[in-house]
Amino acid sequence: MEVRQDPLVEFSLKGEGVDSTLSQENRRFISQNEMLLNNIRTELNSDLLNWQLKETRKRLMVVPENHPAYAALFERYCHAVVNYLLQRTGLPNPYRAITTLQDSPTNSIPSKDGGITAYLVHNIADVYSEEYVFSTTINTDRKISITLDNRIYLGEIGSYSSFLVIGENQQVTFERNPYTLWRNSAENPLNVLMAPIEETLHIALRGATEEAIRTRLNEEPTSSRANMEAVIEEWLAIEEAIVGGLVSALLPEIMDQFMAGHATVDIAGTFSERHVFDKYRFLDQGIAVVNALGLQSAIGLYLEQASNFKALLTPLAGKSPSASGEDTTQTSSNQPNV
Repeated sequence: MEVRQDPLVEFSLKGEGVDSTLSQENRRFISQNEMLLNNIRTELNSDLLNWQLKETRKRLMVVPENHPAYAALFERYCHAVVNYLLQRTGLPNPYRAITTLQDSPTNSIPSKDGGITAYLVHNIADVYSEEYVFSTTINTDRKISITLDNRIYLGEIGSYSSFLVIGENQQVTFERNPYTLWRNSAENPLNVLMAPIEETLHIALRGATEEAIRTRLNEEPTSSRANMEAVIEEWLAIEEAIVGGLVSALLPEIMDQFMAGHATVDIAGTFSERHVFDKYRFLDQGIAVVNALGLQSAIGLYLEQASNFKALLTPLAGKSPSASGEDTTQTSSNQPNV
């Protein structure tokens, strides 16, 4: 089915603050839109306009699935494949619920200690909104408000986030979202079928990844945001490596279990498509290591000491990250997305 971009409903508020790049685009759009400006001048009865940026918002928004039969089918599949995965690996069930999102869950997102809810949606977008207010120097009581939305469709099929927090005395802690989002639409349908498998493994292994990041930052304290970002990005790539290896080992039997009688899927081709993304730079090595160790041994090694799994990947994976990473990690009490 065609991937839809509407209707968007708000999932969560991500905060406030000006995005300088998008704000410049918005102002350029307004200044070049003569019809819009003429309408404002006419409404305010003035050729001279004053304006101010009143409010900015960043929201995570989703497109619900509007085909009930398809939504129910995908939900049944997610329940079945997660149960199979947990039985096969012996990992604990992290979920409070796995449910199709019907409308905005603003009042139903569970607390952080109540387990994780997997929301099944059709599409996901970040939306940055700015409200501009126009007035005149003659009549400041009469105003016109315009809101501009910038949509960025994320392209991720599955999404689960935790956040690194740098507290007093550089103490490193983590907070986690109480939800995960799984899309039921993609150009390659195999990515949709893999999403509940991958995200469940990310959730199960995330504690070991966080501990490895904490250990590294405590052993080599740094005030450089670029260096901190490099440490985080390296360990997320290592987590992607073991998750990819586990999915590669499990997927053939899962497809036999749930897709019997259907055409053979191109598992290798689906994984090769990911090589263009830097976070999958250790994917091939991860698949090789999991194949060599076996399913249970690989999981046990990572949970016990993730750095030991890292050492098996390649000499490249064992090197310290350079300071050339993007300077996007927040320090102090701010929370960079892990």
